[in-house]
Amino acid sequence: MKPSELVDLAKQGDERAIATLLSQAVRDRNLTVKVLLRDDCLHILLEAELVPDQVMAVRRVRQCLVELEFAIASVVRLYGRQHGEAKPAWTVSFEQVNPPTASPEAERRTRQQLAPEQSTTPLQQITPGATPVFKIGSFTYTTDDLRNLVLKLNPLKVSFVIILALYGLFGASSYTVERFLEGSDSIMMFLHGVNLIFHEAGHVIFSFFGRFLHILGGSLMQVLVPAGIAGYFFFHRQLYAGALTLCWVAQNLWDVSIYIKDAQARVLPLLGGEAVLHDWHFLLLDMNLLTKDQLIGNLVFWLGVLLYVAAIFAGFYCSQVGIADDSFSE
Repeated sequence: MKPSELVDLAKQGDERAIATLLSQAVRDRNLTVKVLLRDDCLHILLEAELVPDQVMAVRRVRQCLVELEFAIASVVRLYGRQHGEAKPAWTVSFEQVNPPTASPEAERRTRQQLAPEQSTTPLQQITPGATPVFKIGSFTYTTDDLRNLVLKLNPLKVSFVIILALYGLFGASSYTVERFLEGSDSIMMFLHGVNLIFHEAGHVIFSFFGRFLHILGGSLMQVLVPAGIAGYFFFHRQLYAGALTLCWVAQNLWDVSIYIKDAQARVLPLLGGEAVLHDWHFLLLDMNLLTKDQLIGNLVFWLGVLLYVAAIFAGFYCSQVGIADDSFSE
């Protein structure tokens, strides 16, 4: 085919002709160019053994489009991807500068392409080998996406998340007044002893803010301490550590829920003996909510469950090798 004929086909919106001309413009034999025209947007996928250089690719593609005076699309979306990967390493979108009026033939072709409803994303249409597995909102996940996710997981990090997930699955049911009195869950009792240090410190710290906060400060502090540590990790972009610390926050909510549900019965052994004030008996009585101790305790417990589940999912996600503990990844 003559070069002039190839240019004419490209200006009419022929995807193969556009891909051929762009391949010539990029001038890299190891680079594969695939093109898809959808919704007045020209999608261009560049694949190579190594991720294509973004600056060079954008410059040469834009230069080629300007020289050809394309009128087939007003927006260009460029993808750079390594061979074998399911998702692009980089994506660049730009508008064509003063695109000339489209020819009747180009407008007819565009209308024909927009007529059928598209069930897959443009990038998936360029790479039809990826089979959709499930869709959440505007995100479609494929078998390649799931495979790449599994391959990117750090085994040591995942193993620790699994341990925490198993503890949450089988240990959460131990956080009741009855099981606490039995003391059969050694992990729960050990964690309670650790949390008790912050609980008692909270009473001391909040003693300067009145009687109500003085009493509330114990339970408040044992939740705020791990929450503050988690916040520190997230602030410094240590995502994996922050996600796992949220499990500790949730566990403290479970621990507090036991104390709340004992507000009426007051059968739990307290540090200091029977003469010591029961925190939540005083707090709920002061708020005229003493008869709602079971309801409030259960609400705090299930809040901890939701937070624990979210922390486990976040831990799995942050276990990917590509997501460093010291930086966010897009």
